[in-house]
Amino acid sequence: MIVFLYFIAAFILILFICALIERFIILTRRQKIYLDNLPLSFNGLKILQISDIHHRKFGKDQSRIIKRVKKEKPDIIVITGDLISRYMRDFSSAGRFCKSLSEISPVLFSIGNHEIDLPEKVMKTYLETLKNSGVHVLFNSEYTMQKDSDILKFVGAALDISVYHDGNFKYDNLDTYSLEKLENDIGVRSGCTVLLVHNPLVFETLALWNADLILSGHVHGGVIRLPFIGGLLSPERKLFPVYTRGLYKLNSSQLYVSAGLGKLRLFNPPEINLITLLSNR
Repeated sequence: MIVFLYFIAAFILILFICALIERFIILTRRQKIYLDNLPLSFNGLKILQISDIHHRKFGKDQSRIIKRVKKEKPDIIVITGDLISRYMRDFSSAGRFCKSLSEISPVLFSIGNHEIDLPEKVMKTYLETLKNSGVHVLFNSEYTMQKDSDILKFVGAALDISVYHDGNFKYDNLDTYSLEKLENDIGVRSGCTVLLVHNPLVFETLALWNADLILSGHVHGGVIRLPFIGGLLSPERKLFPVYTRGLYKLNSSQLYVSAGLGKLRLFNPPEINLITLLSNR
């Protein structure tokens, strides 16, 4: 019995040490994604995705992240939500971080559930901070890249908070998300489009919109990742969520989910993501 207790204690200690070590790691996860509709002018375009930092700090004003991003020389940077946490009120460091990013490449930001949870006046201050830092805030709006006559669209969709939780922060009876609602928010898809949506768990609806590529975060890689199984838990307290990290395909759409940088995690190091778009033509 005593030997068994020692074994359990040692196992818990090892897990604690692993989690502690992971807090100081930043992986750059690389993914090539082939798109049928990608204009040839954008073949090889590099997108640097950052997601779900929350209140984690990687050096002053996220200097370690900035160093990693500079090294990759991306063509465009996208932040797929939860740059901050819902209880934060000082956004000065986030503003300086975004200004440093915008000096590298254009920066697009799509809203996450922690941002939606901010009180209205706080949200206004927060979004103004991002805009003043050079960020293009895509709140049910789009950003267009153009090379000669070729166009690539980036569209940011802001889901209703009821998709994430109810008024009591419970997760039992969440609202569904329909194609009609999506089209009402952002219009009908046209041209080659990258859709930025924080929550990948509504992928079935997003795929009906026929985005060429969807970039998401939110699930934090499943918090704990188990060998041969994947992510264990979603923010909605659901076991073994379907979309936790990496590339998924449904109909004509592809979904890429970043495990992000913040929150508690185990066997699931913080990551930024370098996505290279390639044409199937």
